[in-house]
Amino acid sequence: MLQPWRHSTGDERGQATFTLIIVIAVVAVAVILLQRTASLADHINDKAGNIARVGGGINSSTRAVLELNKTNELAGSILGTAQPLQGKLDSIVGLAKDIDGLASSINNSASQINGTARGINGTASTILNTARSINDGVAQINTNLDTTIAIAAAIKDDTGGILGQANRANFLADCINSGVINPSSPGC
Repeated sequence: MLQPWRHSTGDERGQATFTLIIVIAVVAVAVILLQRTASLADHINDKAGNIARVGGGINSSTRAVLELNKTNELAGSILGTAQPLQGKLDSIVGLAKDIDGLASSINNSASQINGTARGINGTASTILNTARSINDGVAQINTNLDTTIAIAAAIKDDTGGILGQANRANFLADCINSGVINPSSPGC
């Protein structure tokens, strides 16, 4: 039985490889058993051919009745030859059931992996949409910052003018305090 699905790709590959090796080994054993079964079936076929030859005249002559003992002997021989096949056939059926169980397990694992991949795909789509939204937000922030920088530069220019006028007003105030006032000259 396979272990529960894990997030490790290496474990999944290891399990899949192990399962594949088991399936190949089971198939190889099944092929060997089938070859042995075919060989025994050939022996049965040969004996059945003998039965057909020997028993061919049963319906038409009473001489065939005398051959019935020989036919029974051949049938007994066929039965004896076929009896070892039952265990081998049972073994093949058991191996086939094991292969079917492994195939079902592999199909279940593949279904789980497929479901997980679909979930990841959905999550990736959500992440992509979020990243695009963030990108759009950053672009808007950059646009707003460019506007803010332009306004700050204009404010700086205005404060430079205000500072110059404040310095001039301070100078004139000093002139007024000292009693020297001459607005037309750069000095007091």
